Amino acid sequence: MFLKSIRFKVVVWYMLILATTLSGFSVVLYHNLKVLLYGDLDDLLQSRAEGIADAIDTYWETQKLEAATRGIQPETSTKTNNSTFYRIAQRWVQEKSNDPRLMGIIVRIFDVEGNTVAISKDFPHMAALPSPVLRGLLEGASRLDLFPVEYPPGKTLMVRGFTLPVIENNTVAYLIQVASPLTTLQVALGQLRGILFTLLPLTVVLTGILGVVFARVALKNVDTMVRTIHRIEATNLQLRVPVPSANDEIRRLAETFNSMLERLDAAFTSQRQFIEDLSHEVKTPLTILKGQLEVSLRKLRAPQEYERILQSALEEINTMHTMVEELLTLARFDAREIPLDMKKVEVNAVLEAVLSDMRILADQKCIRIHFQPGSRIWIEGDEKQLRRVFTNIIDNAVKYTLDQGQIAIQAIAERAMVRVEIVDTGIGIAEGDLPYIFDRFYRADKSRSGSGFGLGLSIARSIVEAHKGAITIASRLKQGTAVTIDLPGVISSD
Repeated sequence: MFLKSIRFKVVVWYMLILATTLSGFSVVLYHNLKVLLYGDLDDLLQSRAEGIADAIDTYWETQKLEAATRGIQPETSTKTNNSTFYRIAQRWVQEKSNDPRLMGIIVRIFDVEGNTVAISKDFPHMAALPSPVLRGLLEGASRLDLFPVEYPPGKTLMVRGFTLPVIENNTVAYLIQVASPLTTLQVALGQLRGILFTLLPLTVVLTGILGVVFARVALKNVDTMVRTIHRIEATNLQLRVPVPSANDEIRRLAETFNSMLERLDAAFTSQRQFIEDLSHEVKTPLTILKGQLEVSLRKLRAPQEYERILQSALEEINTMHTMVEELLTLARFDAREIPLDMKKVEVNAVLEAVLSDMRILADQKCIRIHFQPGSRIWIEGDEKQLRRVFTNIIDNAVKYTLDQGQIAIQAIAERAMVRVEIVDTGIGIAEGDLPYIFDRFYRADKSRSGSGFGLGLSIARSIVEAHKGAITIASRLKQGTAVTIDLPGVISSD
């Protein structure tokens, strides 16, 4: 189970990233140190070679002066192929082989033909200069080389050598080669490799162990949430996961999950209430229909009486059919299965068309409807569905407004939105009923029950929300009701 957990995956990924990072760092560190060490060694060898060339020249001039003092004239003053100079150079090398500055340094002097003239006493046998190397040196170009030396006999030692051609009268007079074994350098690099190879996996493993501990501590709240979630069922959706005090991702996760539980609880409650209300609404017409059919079957009756019973049964069936149709409409809006036929619609024209039918009902109760179209407001909407919304709201206003009452209707364009207000002087709605007025099958009280099912406002809200709008109701008992419908998408107003 732990191997499949998020904390294990996070720790593994972290270890891989750390291992990759440290490996890259180690490679760069090792390479840079190697380059630095070789560079320092090359600079040292070059400095020693130039110092040896100056020292030998000084030694040569000193020997010439001493010989002249004794009345001895040198055979030739040039160093090129000069046996006297070669003997002096060999003597200098032997005398200086124990110089602390040359400790661990191999010194060789070659003539222009590549023959060894002098060599440090500790390394009597070394390979001659290859012909291609000699030709390049005779052209005046110094060079750095890495070559093997057999020392002690039977054992190969890698050395780094710098060969310097000494120029005299624009001609190479002799060659000085200074070399140093790479033992110390290789030991240092080997120790660094050992340290890196030891510390890198040790660091990654130790970090992984600490990562597991810290991940366990950091995700402790998640474990608590998981245990709480396992306890949540349909019967206790009111249970909430504990929210940690730290303002981090775990807290946001807990708050999001609790918000989802609240929505689920509301949805379950709504569905349960819906089923109960539907059962109640269907039970009445079914009971009436069943009673009428049972009465008609008890004895033979006249055709007119059968016709009356069948007519009553048909009315109940139509009632249930209407209710089912409205429920299907709501379900389709909820599932967004009813596409809106969005066209250019003039809001006041739609209201005027609805009022032409509603005025007949209003006149029967002597209700005055105040509506002045004013400017023409064009929006993008479904005219058929908007007509249904306005018809439902105005029909409610007429139905629940007492005789001699008034209804005021107006449409106002506000920026990119049109606001339709329908205000009546009816019986109003209690403050405690307002939060539930859009619920399915909800009817505030007996005085507002009428002949409907309590689905009209739910359908109206679904249509308005499908238009990306909003519908609100404000009401006070015995003072009237104000319905406000905000619809976006205003094209123009004039």
